Amino acid sequence: MRLSDLLARDDLRLTLVTGAEALDREVLRAYPTDLPDPRRYLRSGDLVLTSGVWYGRPSDCERFADALWAADVAGLVVGLIVLGELPAELVQACERRRLPLLLAAPDQAFGAISEVVTAEGFAAEQRRAERVRAQTLLDVLGQIPPGEVSAHLRLLGADPGLPTAAMAVARTGGPELDLPELLHEGLARKGRHLIVGGTPAEATVLVNGRASRKSLADELRALIAGHRAADAAGPQAVSAAGRRGLSIAAGISEMVASVSQLGEALETARRGMESARGGPGPVSIMSVADIDSFDLLLASLPSSMRRSFRDHLLGPVEEYDARHGSELLRTLDTFLETCGSWQRTADELYVHVNTLRYRMQRIEELTGRRMSSMRDRTDLYLALRSGQAARDEPAT
Repeated sequence: MRLSDLLARDDLRLTLVTGAEALDREVLRAYPTDLPDPRRYLRSGDLVLTSGVWYGRPSDCERFADALWAADVAGLVVGLIVLGELPAELVQACERRRLPLLLAAPDQAFGAISEVVTAEGFAAEQRRAERVRAQTLLDVLGQIPPGEVSAHLRLLGADPGLPTAAMAVARTGGPELDLPELLHEGLARKGRHLIVGGTPAEATVLVNGRASRKSLADELRALIAGHRAADAAGPQAVSAAGRRGLSIAAGISEMVASVSQLGEALETARRGMESARGGPGPVSIMSVADIDSFDLLLASLPSSMRRSFRDHLLGPVEEYDARHGSELLRTLDTFLETCGSWQRTADELYVHVNTLRYRMQRIEELTGRRMSSMRDRTDLYLALRSGQAARDEPAT
């Protein structure tokens, strides 16, 4: 959990004194100590809890704060039962080191804070383990039999008999954060189970149970809007620090009833995410329902289908170019982009119209398509664009 999460809990009654810029720091362990120099016992990410027994004179604050800074702790919580009041020198020492300093309520026991940190740490470890298991399924989805997919889903707590939607989400702007964790927390609802994988910057989610494409899109927009609003509310808002300007691109599939369709749903979501990059607003979402151009239509198709279509129509042309060093593919692309204008194509390619006609005749022979047919021209144009879509994909 993060320091901002601790501050947001009403039951812990913590007050921020200084260090608002570092509230996104993750807390890995709570460590109570009253040693004057505890650095040898501290770890990076510790939340240090102290009653100040070590304090005798102002210079002690520098020594104590320096030990915490050297150990790279996440923050310091001070109780005032012993001190009575917070030494100004300690506040200044923490400010100079940009070390978050929190004040505990007079009657707040350190044990309660430690229990919360420990419980949250255990839960986070369980989520990390579940993410590894989820990623194992996501990596092989579409490559294993439906029976194995069902078995994986059950192991992850999902119900193969319920409809499932796939989501692919990428962070396109704003500071770094753990996107899978954000989605896991923000999209959890009664009546559904989430299977979340991916990297901190790009997440994949299977939503098993009660959901729809529209409801998921609305929830994503609300989640990001909520975090942007929380950031504006101040340093003690939930998960507020460090998320100003957060923006995402997402693809969402329709709900599928059969586990045999999950591989295709996941690929559709990923292609939708890629199409959504560069879209307007902090949340750009693309789905099958949003397709309004051939580019988006092609992007929604499985890559294997696009490659097969391209290779079937244009493979002979590509092979001919490779053998003879010709430019038939470029000629075809230019001819179609100029709406079949012989003169404009010849001018753009710097060739004589007769040379162009010879090239187009050769293309017709190789493809079995005729430039006089609008249907054939459309097939060839889509094959060219399918080839571009395939080349834009990362190698697997």
